[in-house]
Amino acid sequence: MNNKSLTGSVAWYTLGNLFVRSLGFLLLPLYSNLISTSEFGNYALLMSVYTVISVFFQFGMFGALNKFYIEEKSEQKKLLIFSSILNTIIIIGIIFTTILWFLSPEISHIVFNTNTFAGLLTLTFIAILFETVGSCILFLLKTMGLAKKVVLYSAIGALFNLGLNFIFVYSFKLSVYGIILAQVISGIIIVLILLPIIKDKYHFTIDREITKVVIKFSFPLLLANLFMAGSNVADRFILNIYSGREQVGLYSFSYRIAMIMSILVASFSTAWSPHSLKLYYSFDYKLSFGKILNKLVAVSSMLLLVVSLLAQYLFNIHIFSFFLFNPVYKTGIVIIPFVMMGYIFNGISAYYSVYPSVSNKSYHILIAEMTAFGVNVLLNIILIPKIGLIGAAFATAAGFMSGAAYLFIVSHRKINIDYQVKDLLIIIFAVLLFLSLGLSVNNFLLDISLILIYLFILHFVTKIKLNQLFRIS
Repeated sequence: MNNKSLTGSVAWYTLGNLFVRSLGFLLLPLYSNLISTSEFGNYALLMSVYTVISVFFQFGMFGALNKFYIEEKSEQKKLLIFSSILNTIIIIGIIFTTILWFLSPEISHIVFNTNTFAGLLTLTFIAILFETVGSCILFLLKTMGLAKKVVLYSAIGALFNLGLNFIFVYSFKLSVYGIILAQVISGIIIVLILLPIIKDKYHFTIDREITKVVIKFSFPLLLANLFMAGSNVADRFILNIYSGREQVGLYSFSYRIAMIMSILVASFSTAWSPHSLKLYYSFDYKLSFGKILNKLVAVSSMLLLVVSLLAQYLFNIHIFSFFLFNPVYKTGIVIIPFVMMGYIFNGISAYYSVYPSVSNKSYHILIAEMTAFGVNVLLNIILIPKIGLIGAAFATAAGFMSGAAYLFIVSHRKINIDYQVKDLLIIIFAVLLFLSLGLSVNNFLLDISLILIYLFILHFVTKIKLNQLFRIS
């Protein structure tokens, strides 16, 4: 994958993720007007369980698929690699789904302090099974560099999910049950659509030797992904313990707004993972790596500024008898800048994951995620009782930052990068200054002006052209 193809991949993944997330964003007005903050808290806890459990279903094998499929030259061996990984994931998924089905009453009692959510949890586990299988197939397409197809099928799945949400949540008034049911059905549909795509790349077989190598490589990634999932959702569980379900709902609603940053991070990470390996093995990567870091920070900082300053105004928009975003959720927006900063550091972690991959030392990723998780949980326990939502958000940012710092430390002597320090410092100083000023004054015209000035700085001071913000080269 050359720089041009990386640019195209990032652009396609960004547009695709933006489209998918936009459809999810369209559901927020629906949820905010039809679901109470406490019910949304229940939904947030269900999705937190989903996030943790899905790690076991994937078993870290997506990273193994990316590495071994790219490095293998033989098409027949590639077929065996994908088939072995997909079939292993299916078997693991069926086993876990069966076990969790029986354990759902106990899990419900642990998470919700009642057994009444056992049925919803079972439905959630079924959704995880089908979405994991679909994601594995999509990951193969990503590894093959077929960005357009990945975007197309992801968009189809998102459209089905959107339509089913309107049917079940709006028309049938099924609330949280309707949301989960929509996930299950849309997950099944996307798997059925994807199956014909892999008919020439899949056999119903598991190669024992390949599977041994894959599991050995994947196990540290499984643990790393588990800690990563913990970093993403620990705040919900701890917030529920100290502050209750309603605060979880307020926090999670604004968290989903802040997750727009994950569009950029996911797009970058998806395209960067295979590209960075190929660029590294070309032995001509130092300058390109430095430029890519500056553009990653510039784009993510721009997004941080725009969303953090303008999100508050979305709660003032009234359409007929509905608010765009119900004002009862507005108190949670104080967390948005902290959460978005956290995901910027998550993107930087992805940037520095090159060394663990090329050196086959995937345990560094595990240590990074353990560090992030430990800092996150510790700060959540300390800060939530004192400052509530802001404490949870700050813990998220600090956790992700510590993980990124670890990967930088272990990589900086192994991966030689020509950093453009002056421009990088200008980008960081400008966004922090404008963000602080905008949040302090809360004036719409000032917020717009600060955003425009920041874009001016990117264009004329750091020489990052506005039409190349998503151009990674």
